Amino acid sequence: MKRVALASAVLAAMTAVSVSAQDAGGAADSGPDRGRANPAINDRFYFSVLGSHVWEDHQRQTDDGWGGGLTLGKQFSSFFSAEISGFYQEHHILNGVDSLETMSVGVSGLVFPFSGSVTQNIYGIVGAHYGDVKNHPSINVSDFQQNYDTIFGSAGLGFLYGPFAWLNNGSIRAEALYRMDFHDKPGLGGVDEDDFGDVVANIGFLVPIGANPAPPPAAEPAPVEVVPAAAPVDSDGDGVTDDLDQCPGTPAGEPVNEVGCPLPKKQCKTPEPGQPVTLEGCAAGDKIVLRGVNFEYDKSRLTTNAKTILDGVSDAMASAPTVTVEVGGHTDARGSDEYNQKLSERRAASVLQYLVGKGVDAGRMTSAGYGESQPVADNETDEGRELNRRVELKITGGSTEVAPAPAAEAAPAAEAAPAADAAPAADAAPAAEPTP
Repeated sequence: MKRVALASAVLAAMTAVSVSAQDAGGAADSGPDRGRANPAINDRFYFSVLGSHVWEDHQRQTDDGWGGGLTLGKQFSSFFSAEISGFYQEHHILNGVDSLETMSVGVSGLVFPFSGSVTQNIYGIVGAHYGDVKNHPSINVSDFQQNYDTIFGSAGLGFLYGPFAWLNNGSIRAEALYRMDFHDKPGLGGVDEDDFGDVVANIGFLVPIGANPAPPPAAEPAPVEVVPAAAPVDSDGDGVTDDLDQCPGTPAGEPVNEVGCPLPKKQCKTPEPGQPVTLEGCAAGDKIVLRGVNFEYDKSRLTTNAKTILDGVSDAMASAPTVTVEVGGHTDARGSDEYNQKLSERRAASVLQYLVGKGVDAGRMTSAGYGESQPVADNETDEGRELNRRVELKITGGSTEVAPAPAAEAAPAAEAAPAADAAPAADAAPAAEPTP
């Protein structure tokens, strides 16, 4: 009865540990590898092959024992495993011939209470086994070696070292237990002990059964919220966004290039031969020499080529309708000052009158003669005298901005012609009166 009660107590303790471990396992599983009982086992069955060394209770009257055992287990959670096992140990009997033999079969529970890369493989173990003992020494001289059956209760600590690929991701297993032999046979041992306490060390391999489980699928990345890009800003309204604008604050209406900087101002300059006259870029005080506007020798009559050039000048004046100009005439130094002065005045007036005839408002122009007073080249050479004989346009006011061409207006729809009225009937000619 004593043996049955003790065995029941051990089994009840194992059940309580198992339930507590599995309850705690739910919380333990919430963290990564919390209390893992060798993570490579997972939920597979496993077996262990163990060698044993027993430091016997000295009251047994035996030497230390050796043996081994097999276990078959299963991990039910990351916190708890259960297994059935069988062991055989043998001890040399002091002052005896035969050896003491113990064979046991039972169940054990393994609890893995810790986390961490090393401590997660430390476990506590509690077990109960049915034992068959042969040739145990006794104080009975007539029956010195006796056989009996018993209940072994054990508790201890163990450690798993691994996993190793050559063990199918299993581990090296080592554990130390204190084992109680709860027998009820009188006269055993040297002083009639009714229980024995042994220390047992087991070492061996734990090998999972079956294929290794597939690794868990990689966690899907958290969705990334797509924030729409802010619309580009053009603070100065020049058509180039601020992120590209190298010249911020451009005045409204100022033409700019691709990086938002003002375009170079057009220079007011005398056109090259064959190029049309333009007033763009000219400001008050600027002068344009009308090259090719020549006159018949010693006269103010325009040549044909001069008229062609002045036709272009009238177009330029029309494209800048607010510009006012002075037409200036100049001569070389041949002849008297008085003569050259009057000749330059007549020639300037001739140009002005031609432009008026081409539609340029006379109120936008004045004429002046400067004679030989403003040479631009050496009057001692033919080339210099030719450059000094010239007509100039001097800008005196207004804007040289080219006016945009007006949009063409749509032609009005033609009205239907009214129906022709019928011609009135011709009156009959009066009858001829008789001649008197």
